[in-house]
Amino acid sequence: MKALLKLGLVTLGLAVATAPSADAFSYLESVYGTQELGLSARSKAMGGTGAAVGQGVYSLVDNPAAMLLARGSRVQGLGVLARASENRFVPVFDTFDSFVDEAATAVNDDGYGALQGGVVLDRWGEKGVMVSAGIFNRYDPRYDFFNEIRTSENTDEIIANQFIEVSGVIRSASVGAAWAPDANFGVGAAVNYYYGTVDTYNATIGRPDSNVDTETSRSERKMDGVSVTLGGTARVDDRLQVGLSIETAPNLSDDRTVYTNGDPVDLADLENGDVELPFRAQGGIAYRPRNTLKTTFAADVVYTAWEDVTDYANPDLALNDTWGVRFGIEHVFYNELGGRLGFRFEESYVDEEADLSAFSFGFGYIVDTLHLNLAGEVGKRNSRQQPLTPRDHLSPRVGLGTDRVEDTLVRVSLGASYYFD
Repeated sequence: MKALLKLGLVTLGLAVATAPSADAFSYLESVYGTQELGLSARSKAMGGTGAAVGQGVYSLVDNPAAMLLARGSRVQGLGVLARASENRFVPVFDTFDSFVDEAATAVNDDGYGALQGGVVLDRWGEKGVMVSAGIFNRYDPRYDFFNEIRTSENTDEIIANQFIEVSGVIRSASVGAAWAPDANFGVGAAVNYYYGTVDTYNATIGRPDSNVDTETSRSERKMDGVSVTLGGTARVDDRLQVGLSIETAPNLSDDRTVYTNGDPVDLADLENGDVELPFRAQGGIAYRPRNTLKTTFAADVVYTAWEDVTDYANPDLALNDTWGVRFGIEHVFYNELGGRLGFRFEESYVDEEADLSAFSFGFGYIVDTLHLNLAGEVGKRNSRQQPLTPRDHLSPRVGLGTDRVEDTLVRVSLGASYYFD
């Protein structure tokens, strides 16, 4: 069994380390990405709640102490498929400068996939400590934008193509432990080693017969660093569980390379430096009413201190601290089929008006020692953003002001947990 377990962990680690990310969502978050929480398929179906809900190895991300709420040694894996869509609209005015309608200038749809997971060992040692290790997506900035720049005189004439491509993801290899001093209280801690390379490519490719110059730029940032997550859980009574956790600000060392039109740029003393990502605090409850069938209501609140982020390559950052709320419900039927619904609301750290609302659903099924969970999520964000395409080639009546941007994310997650002695 030990040899089989080691082989499974090595295979899972290689798959996770080479898998593309799955959580790209918006141009607004294409620099640092979105902080990922509630990673398990069960948690995703319940709105991403995780502070007071046991997720096994995925509790290392939300609240390490919550490992104690789902006992049992197991190997866990999660596969995610996502579709991100971005629609950009510009206002159109008539000759009297009156607003007429909005015209779509860019429609981008891209698909992504990811793998993550790890292992949990229950009752390790004489004191019943739970230990766990896994690899997870933590900040995902992936973004793909393509636009055909056309003249206003002849909309069929393409004068240039514009590309913005952000690839790579910041992951963490996390190890942690949880211990219950008594039946009503538990504590846990995790150490997270962050690592990843984020590659940002911008290009305007002019057509040969146009007067648009071709310009390209590329920035490659290799980052790694450490954070610590501390958490606790307490049972108020037989029906109410509470959980609280904090994660210290990940301090990452950054090695940066910049190219312009294919040639490396001398950055002098700005090729290397530190990036400090945000501190996070998360609290939640799980309530189980007196029902014939097992039911769980869960709710989380998440605070993220984006205003304290520092980046040597972007010294003039003006980010906003954010709050997020998450709600979920799970109802387990007699045949061990668990039905789930959830909702989450997240503020944007870039634009105070660009809030995200997402609805989720899913179910779980148990086959002996194999637990399967499926989750679906649909998220939407509306915002006003500065144009990504220069508009000096357009007539004065087209494209004045900011873009109205509609972002939509559809995501499906499949999780599997294999329990062993």
